[in-house]
Amino acid sequence: MEMERRAFLKGAAITGLAASMMGIAGCANGQSNSNVSSGNDNTQGNTQTSTDTTDNPGITAGFDANSIDVKETCNCDIVVCGTGIGGMAAIVQAAENGAKVIAVEAAAKPGGNGNGIGGMFAHGSSLQKEKGIEFDFATLIATEMASTQYRVNGQLWKNLYNESGENFDWLVENGVKFSGKVDDYGTGGIQSMHYFDGRGGKGYIDPMVKKAEDLGVEFYYSTKAEHPVLENGIVKGVFAQKSNGDWVRVNAKSVILATGGFGANNDMVARIGYDPENIWYWGVPENDGGGWRIAMEAGAKDFSWNSADNAHAYIRAMPHDGPDTMPNCGLSMCGYLVWVNQDCERFVREDCGARNFCQQNPPRWNQEKWYFVFDTETYKLACQMYGVDPDEGMKIMDESLKTNEGECLFSADTIEELAGFYDLDSEALVNTINTYNEYCKTGVDEDWCKDTMFLKAIENPPYYITKPETLFLMSIGAIYTDENGQAVDDEQKPIPNLYAVGVDGCMLYRNVYTIDVPASCCGNSVCMGRRAANKACEDL
Repeated sequence: MEMERRAFLKGAAITGLAASMMGIAGCANGQSNSNVSSGNDNTQGNTQTSTDTTDNPGITAGFDANSIDVKETCNCDIVVCGTGIGGMAAIVQAAENGAKVIAVEAAAKPGGNGNGIGGMFAHGSSLQKEKGIEFDFATLIATEMASTQYRVNGQLWKNLYNESGENFDWLVENGVKFSGKVDDYGTGGIQSMHYFDGRGGKGYIDPMVKKAEDLGVEFYYSTKAEHPVLENGIVKGVFAQKSNGDWVRVNAKSVILATGGFGANNDMVARIGYDPENIWYWGVPENDGGGWRIAMEAGAKDFSWNSADNAHAYIRAMPHDGPDTMPNCGLSMCGYLVWVNQDCERFVREDCGARNFCQQNPPRWNQEKWYFVFDTETYKLACQMYGVDPDEGMKIMDESLKTNEGECLFSADTIEELAGFYDLDSEALVNTINTYNEYCKTGVDEDWCKDTMFLKAIENPPYYITKPETLFLMSIGAIYTDENGQAVDDEQKPIPNLYAVGVDGCMLYRNVYTIDVPASCCGNSVCMGRRAANKACEDL
């Protein structure tokens, strides 16, 4: 995995949120749920309920808006829930259009995981033109459509392709800083990655917040949007709760959800295929599916089962200070190891994640259990691949075996002994490794066609076995939306006044974040944030 991708992973770690809070100008304190100055009919026409909380974790069963003791009521044209990449694009665009905008942010500062994003996709940007970089739509779309079995709406990709260059220039006009570097993000393909200057926090979030404040946007930090305001079944705003427990009702003509997905919600992550008891989440804790829950209570169609993820395996017993700690987090991507299931069978070519680490995940969803088997030499090769001196790597391994956090890493002088640590069939494991070693000698993996460069025999003791766990960075996609980011119902009909952008509403992928078109997720967040804001403003 190339250094730039590792840098992206490192940037996903957003910790130590500042404990500051800003109030909203124009909010009326102490107003009850039945005393609103907007002139709108405040009657909740429908009790907001969910009858199946097992399939919809986190949705409040039998939620009754009238039970909320509202301390403040605010009125605006558009409320945006979340201030990450997509949220800030929507906020600034709507404010530029002349709308009165309130931004509700669950954290104490803006940006969410967007603070660590490395850059964004663009085609036809002024920077690409300066460098003479060009690529056609056919090159982009052919791989993307095929990789999702044509389940994605190709028009979303076409809109991104056609609008992203202008989006890039719009961001520059609004103060966003780019480093000037454009490349293929180490994929060997499309040169669409435009790097932020100082990553997303410094290059994108900070200047966009300043622009929004200059335009009169009211930011409400440490306040989490929790439920939709429904009037006769129509979305008319959100109920949000401040960190001190007080409830705020934000009346709005449109709601744009941009809450960062559900990566921090293990129960929701489990529906993609992961064990909820063995997930190490590395991202902002506010990304717990809040926007998704609001959309579900408003009648939106659930996309979370199809959500892609930004995740990979790690070994708990080895050092794991962050998502780029090497060699630990590289072992699942290097291709040298042998993967076996509970029956000691190989079940996929182990280099499937070498180019795109996200592709390592679906094959293991089909297995009851998943193990790595390797020897000293393949481990040293993995260390070298990720810039760790092999001798230092052996010291790390020896210490990890001693401390063995999670009791998940073991070493033995024979494969038979190795199997015993997990009560595996020793004969079956020996046969699998012997067969694999024969493939390594011939240079042809007759079972799964692993690339020859990764075919290294497991024959140099000591041998190692471990049961890897999941390091989860973010979910991508939660709510079905249309081409303008408007949430849709089960019949694909747009839900009036409700939008979802950023990773709440991203529908470019199905289950696997392809990364074949570098920074497409971030570029799409900008694209859909602007589209949603423009559509919401048209309907004011």
